Amino acid sequence: MLRVDEQWVDRTRVGAGGGEPSDVSRSCYEFALVLSNLHDVEAQARGRGGGAHADQDVDGLWRKRVETAEDIVNAGAPTIQGVILKVAMTRFLLSESALLVGLTAQCLEECDRALSQDDGCEQSLEEQEPELWRLCKDVQEKIVELEEAVHDQIDRSEDEGEVNDASPEALAFAWTQLHHSVWTVTGYETGTAAGLRAKGQLFRNLLPFLDAMGGVAALQESYFRDFEHLAYRRLHGKDSRAPRRLVG
Repeated sequence: MLRVDEQWVDRTRVGAGGGEPSDVSRSCYEFALVLSNLHDVEAQARGRGGGAHADQDVDGLWRKRVETAEDIVNAGAPTIQGVILKVAMTRFLLSESALLVGLTAQCLEECDRALSQDDGCEQSLEEQEPELWRLCKDVQEKIVELEEAVHDQIDRSEDEGEVNDASPEALAFAWTQLHHSVWTVTGYETGTAAGLRAKGQLFRNLLPFLDAMGGVAALQESYFRDFEHLAYRRLHGKDSRAPRRLVG
């Protein structure tokens, strides 16, 4: 649980690059305050045995919890320190099931900008990390194969004058192959900004499968884990000694 005290604003301001509180640090503070109030109100409600008024207070705070979590994701992060804070809070929100998707198009752009070296000579992913390039290409091919299997089944059902819910073997095989390919990318620890960008773009392409395929949510976590590693290197000029956490 997040603790809210007098030093919170100072800590988040430093974490976001100093100066006046940023949109990210301010949104983090508001979320932590709502979360603290929610725990207090729930504890008081349990002590009093509940009641309609207490239930309304709890429901209102739960709605506010969702709103402030979304505010963090939507907050602008112009500095690398701000992006690091935003990513750390987003990972927390995902772990608390306060969010399903934290890796938005805006977040992808902010992370990419934070890691950019602006040297104008960045190599392609295929040149830098050929294995990851091959894995991502394989996932894209598996997506196409699954879509073709679905379309084939629909066409077959229409020709037969009836609609079947599933394609027996073809759909099951295509789904299993895609699932395996996604998990393979998820387990890959990228060491370049290009690799991170490829993971993020792949996640966005896989969003339609988020609810049905656990590997997609794990890919999002894998992206954030790798970002933190690369951001540490960007700030300190060396890799962190801490091992990257396993995903899944």
